[in-house]
Amino acid sequence: MFKKIIIPTEEINYRTDGIDNKYLINEGSRALGLFAAAANTIVPSQISPQDVCFYILEGKIELHTDDRIFELKQGELLLIPKTSAFNFTFLENSKILTVRL
Repeated sequence: MFKKIIIPTEEINYRTDGIDNKYLINEGSRALGLFAAAANTIVPSQISPQDVCFYILEGKIELHTDDRIFELKQGELLLIPKTSAFNFTFLENSKILTVRL
């Protein structure tokens, strides 16, 4: 995957039966991932041991953290600190880039 132009939105596709995902990097405590899902797909609560960044490539999601609710749309980025619980719902067909630091 290195030294190659990647068009993130073309690497993954919407699925009605779950989440399509692809990791461009997944090495120990760092990861660069792409995720796509159809509207109304729910991602259950989880806690990342690293800081995690969500960048919305297409669509819209609603993300719940320990103490706040965020509605994110295309072009927006959200940073979640490590050890914070979060879950989210795909409000529209959406594609997301995630980075774990």
